Amino acid sequence: MLAILSFRRHADLARWRDVEAAHPAGLPAGALDLVNSISTYPASLARSTAPTDAPQQPVYLVIPYNFQVTPAVDLHYADDYVKPQLDGWRKEGILAGFGLYLQRYTAARPWDALLGLEYRDDEALGQREAIVAGVRQQLQQNPAWKAIADSKQNIRTEKETIVADELR
Repeated sequence: MLAILSFRRHADLARWRDVEAAHPAGLPAGALDLVNSISTYPASLARSTAPTDAPQQPVYLVIPYNFQVTPAVDLHYADDYVKPQLDGWRKEGILAGFGLYLQRYTAARPWDALLGLEYRDDEALGQREAIVAGVRQQLQQNPAWKAIADSKQNIRTEKETIVADELR
């Protein structure tokens, strides 16, 4: 299970630590019997786009990445390579929104960044491969984007992708 908690202030995060001290991951005692391990990773929301209209049955794809570059280069990569693709997927109607989270303390962590993609529904997620290919084909006409695409193996490594549903 993956949970992303957002806090407006550092004091709110401190209160969450108190909750976790009594109830790891905020789970009741009975649920903890089903858990093998719990990991917490402080991260900052670096880039996001909220849905213009909330999908009725969103499906989430969460992609962890490790980077071989500095955080500043990572954000440049996100702005110039990733965001144009996400904008294209939104224009095609399959992607509702996204959030890019950067790890705060990266030493010995399993990921440096998490990209959370909110698809409109299962049908939209099913169209992902075709839409991704089409948008990338269009973006190949942009020399700056193409240069980054050709060198992305030197920038990041994609880890195991997670498909998730929202718990309500």
